[in-house]
Amino acid sequence: MRTLGLLLALLSLSVSVQAYWFREGVDYFGTGKREEKKEKKEEVKKEDREKYYEELYRQAQEWFPETTNPLERAFYKNPDDPKLVELLDKFYTERTAKANLLASKLIALQTQKEEKLMEKLKDYTVIYFYSPQCPYCKASEQYLGVFDGRVKQFLRVNTLLPENARFVRDFGVQSVPTLIFMKNGKEVRRWVGLWVYPSQSAINFLEGLP
Repeated sequence: MRTLGLLLALLSLSVSVQAYWFREGVDYFGTGKREEKKEKKEEVKKEDREKYYEELYRQAQEWFPETTNPLERAFYKNPDDPKLVELLDKFYTERTAKANLLASKLIALQTQKEEKLMEKLKDYTVIYFYSPQCPYCKASEQYLGVFDGRVKQFLRVNTLLPENARFVRDFGVQSVPTLIFMKNGKEVRRWVGLWVYPSQSAINFLEGLP
């Protein structure tokens, strides 16, 4: 009788435990609850990982070339992380696109600037004093094309020819090469020495023409 009572008590306890498991969503072997907690932890880790990647990308966008790219630092530590590879590719693709856009804008601005400058030259007569024996004159020759068809008149004066001696003296030319810019019959500016266009100094000189 005592044995029967003990069996009934155990059966009642088993039913109660199974009812609890069913209510709590735990399997009969007691592993379900642990699996659920594990899944929640993994979800938290995944969320933290996503925040980590977002923060890395934000830092990379604020990166300056003088320092190490945060994305690259992370990649060097964990080169097998596919997400880091993906972010690096995205970052440099976007950076290249921005650089190309900036370059095209700068080229467009430079072209507009040069067009205005060339338009300005049409009001000038340019006299080029040179000597066939002068190495700087020979080097300047390849850059004189900038005046072709753009200035009112372009004159070449060989300073070694006797018939040009008075011309050289009247303009006070003491060395070659010399470029003299005339406007309305008057000298407004001159360039003495090697002429290289489009060097910044040559551009600045032309922009400074009155």
